[in-house]
Amino acid sequence: MELESKIGFMQGRLIKAVQNNIQAFPKDCWEDEFPIAERLGFKKIEWVFDSLENPILDDKQHINIKLLSEKHQVTIGSICADFFMQHKLFSESSTEISKNLIVLENLIDKSSLLGIDIIEIPLVDSSSLKSESDIQEFSKNLEKIIPLAEKKNIILSLETDLPPQKIKDLVENMSSNFVKVNYDIGNSTSLRYDMKEELALLKNLIANVHVKDRNFGGKSVPLGTGDANLELFLNTLADMGYNGDIIIQGARENEEQISPEETYKKYFNLVKSYLDIVEKK
Repeated sequence: MELESKIGFMQGRLIKAVQNNIQAFPKDCWEDEFPIAERLGFKKIEWVFDSLENPILDDKQHINIKLLSEKHQVTIGSICADFFMQHKLFSESSTEISKNLIVLENLIDKSSLLGIDIIEIPLVDSSSLKSESDIQEFSKNLEKIIPLAEKKNIILSLETDLPPQKIKDLVENMSSNFVKVNYDIGNSTSLRYDMKEELALLKNLIANVHVKDRNFGGKSVPLGTGDANLELFLNTLADMGYNGDIIIQGARENEEQISPEETYKKYFNLVKSYLDIVEKK
């Protein structure tokens, strides 16, 4: 039961896709997911921040967010800051980077007010760190934010497609316990990394995890149908003493044939079944 309480979902996945995007903040109906989540058994949500038009930045909306969270017993444990995929913290003009750092500072402040512990910064796809100079520039800019993150007790969790040793070096060179790693089993599988080797190397640095499925060298597929070994993944997490959130970010199925709620009921039950096995060990 303890592990089950850690199962969460990526915001927007319990309702129909926004403009056919696999992931986007559902600005017109974000409140609707809280009762659905409660119905399905989810205890955690990872909030999506992809534009400045987001209630997380609006103090007046904080009361509504808190009321929904308390009423439906669904905690916002983390924010997926997709905003920084298009508004990067490196490889932009100094003016743009300054603006983007101000947004991150504001997001840290608002997260602290709402009791959110983790802000995840995606460094994949359009915001992938492609070179050593990218890594150095990103690190230099993030270091400007670390004092505020430490003051507000907010962990900055980096999701990258770098090889595991480079991820470890990147985080450890920051010299702060408030910079950590997001581990995504689907992305790791697609990149053909050795999951057990990665987890052994990064275990003390992992702040949160994403559960999704992908084929080797391919895109996301419905949970349980790809090449990701989800059972081994969850077992390995348990063996290494991981006690953070387990956020399901599974691919959408055909919404004309199966509703998002049905899909995520299936995903929840699949992950729960693996965790039940873990707890019985």
